[in-house]
Amino acid sequence: MHAEEPEEIKIVLCATRPVPEIESEMATRGIGMRWAPSITAATALLNSAPDGAVILTELALTDGNWRDLVERLRRDGKPVRVALVSLTRSSELWWDALECGVEDILQAPLSVPRICEYLNIR
Repeated sequence: MHAEEPEEIKIVLCATRPVPEIESEMATRGIGMRWAPSITAATALLNSAPDGAVILTELALTDGNWRDLVERLRRDGKPVRVALVSLTRSSELWWDALECGVEDILQAPLSVPRICEYLNIR
């Protein structure tokens, strides 16, 4: 990807704003990462994102929680992959996440290698 080409929004991050190094390293791989502190902001970003975008979300957001976000996405009918970002990976959280259709739980804090592993990018 050439530096002057705009990057597609591939990841909508509903979490604490990532460190600039993560955003810039993902951009060098041609992966647009946008930050959304709320469900409302995330759904607005997804409206302009191409199919295949993913959401990485922390458990709590400014206007709800991860479950509220997943329910909103399903209600809106936009197909999107969702992974949770959490410090803990308890079995209770895993079961709850799986029942809601969440694909994975990524260990916080996020790292580029772990994001790329989840997206199957080398």
